[in-house]
Amino acid sequence: MTYPLSLKQKFLYSATSAGMNIISTTVSTWLLYFWAPPPDSGHPPYLDVALIGWLLTGGRFWDAVITPIVGHLSDTIKTPWGRRRPFLMFATPVMLISLILLWIPPSASLGSTNAIYFFGVTIAFYTSFHLVGIPYDSSLPEMGGTASERVSLSMWKNIFGTLGVLIGAVIVAPLFTSVGALGMSLVVATLGLISVLLTLTVLRETPVRSLQPMTLRSSLRVTMRNGQFLRLCLSNLMVQTGYAMLLANLPYFVTLVVARSTAAVSVFQGIVVIVMMVSAPFWNWLAHRYPHRRLLKAVTWGLAVTIGMNFFIGIFPRVDNTIAAAIALASLAPFLGGYFILIYAMMGSVVDDDELVTHQRREAFHYGTFSLSTGIGMSLSSLIVPQIFKVYGYTATNPLGVRVVFLAAAAIVSCGALALRGYHLGDSMLVPGGSADEPTSQI
Repeated sequence: MTYPLSLKQKFLYSATSAGMNIISTTVSTWLLYFWAPPPDSGHPPYLDVALIGWLLTGGRFWDAVITPIVGHLSDTIKTPWGRRRPFLMFATPVMLISLILLWIPPSASLGSTNAIYFFGVTIAFYTSFHLVGIPYDSSLPEMGGTASERVSLSMWKNIFGTLGVLIGAVIVAPLFTSVGALGMSLVVATLGLISVLLTLTVLRETPVRSLQPMTLRSSLRVTMRNGQFLRLCLSNLMVQTGYAMLLANLPYFVTLVVARSTAAVSVFQGIVVIVMMVSAPFWNWLAHRYPHRRLLKAVTWGLAVTIGMNFFIGIFPRVDNTIAAAIALASLAPFLGGYFILIYAMMGSVVDDDELVTHQRREAFHYGTFSLSTGIGMSLSSLIVPQIFKVYGYTATNPLGVRVVFLAAAAIVSCGALALRGYHLGDSMLVPGGSADEPTSQI
């Protein structure tokens, strides 16, 4: 595109970011709780909590295969509709149908039928989710014709994404109690469809370069030799594991430790998201004054410490659990938001550095591989949380397992901070009036 994007175009393009985050937040928060509620909750269990962890882990092995392939196809495919648009057009219906099917167990009792169904539907959902999300994320450099436009578009995309999390937490979450899981999924699917349709009205693509694209094997080989990218992915994997553990644990934490209803889950989610949004300009301010690499390390350590603070909620009898939980969750929110802001800025540095080596722009392949680390993190959380519940307990009379999840998440996020040792790309500061693509210094 050779002309500036209007504010309307930026809003319409960013709509899918909101829709995808509404879907992701809803599934991450309620899927485990719906299929394996606490024994004394009054809700029927459909699968053993530990079995769900293994099934989701198995599904993530499939993600390990599909995500780099999706990125490679989105970079190299040639169709009358372009490279990115077909994925949004044809994968979105599959994603939304499988989203609805997640909340329709075939049997009202525990058994292999539910296990097979759960595994198949989750595979369909996460695969189609990647088929939409990876091409969408990688279309941003093509939408913005200049570096400043890309920064502006990325800002709005992040704002809409955070709003999506807020909608999923505050507006959608209460539907789990009021209209049930299926009704909730129908609302979320409708919002997701509208968001993608809005983006398709303005999605633009640049012509495919005449340069012969790399093969999938070559792309994998080059990427696996990129130590800077691998460090970033490993850190992201650890932090995403901790983040997914927080989301999956939150309904249990609110109902068993804080002793509030499931409807209150949205209130605590809302606190986290609002503080993330309010603190976002602060990280932008810091990015003008301190090297991004050092900021990312500090943010990751801060996130680990504040996550661990939640372990102590409910231990001291004279402290109001509701207030203490609100303060603890609000404390981790700025660090969580800061990490996501900085880690994706670092991704831009990796892609630019890769172009110097390969002489090709492989945005979708990098985003696909990067999203794989996110998927593996979610998978690990699905495996870890149920095992902690089994060992330490997750009932109203014994909620120790719910608190231990926070300690485990803090330890894992700490490993994410350690993974950044040796990472040096993006060790720069923004110049006044500039962008992340215009560093004052870079190693």
